[in-house]
Amino acid sequence: MQNHLYLYPNMVSVRKKKCTQYELAEELGITQQEISRYERGEIKAPINYIIDLAKFCNVSVDYILGLSRDTTDMLSDEDFELLEIYDKLDDSNKIKLKERAATLLEMQTGETD
Repeated sequence: MQNHLYLYPNMVSVRKKKCTQYELAEELGITQQEISRYERGEIKAPINYIIDLAKFCNVSVDYILGLSRDTTDMLSDEDFELLEIYDKLDDSNKIKLKERAATLLEMQTGETD
């Protein structure tokens, strides 16, 4: 009997919603067999794999690990794209973006502080 010590609750379902093991292996530059072993819990998936899987599938690492059950942790492609752009901004431009977003939200809702 196999010890599934390293089985992460949402690893398989997250991947299946996006692609096959083979497609993910091609994208990440690893073997399909390696992914299969991670998913079966035979070997511990390295953190860089979990991070790459989360990024590729637009979910949080916490969601994959089962630390968050909130389905809002699953980002749409558009949400993920916005976060990637935000991460590339310097601190000054991040502040400007937050201010502009707040202004747009106020205009949308018709509310002011």
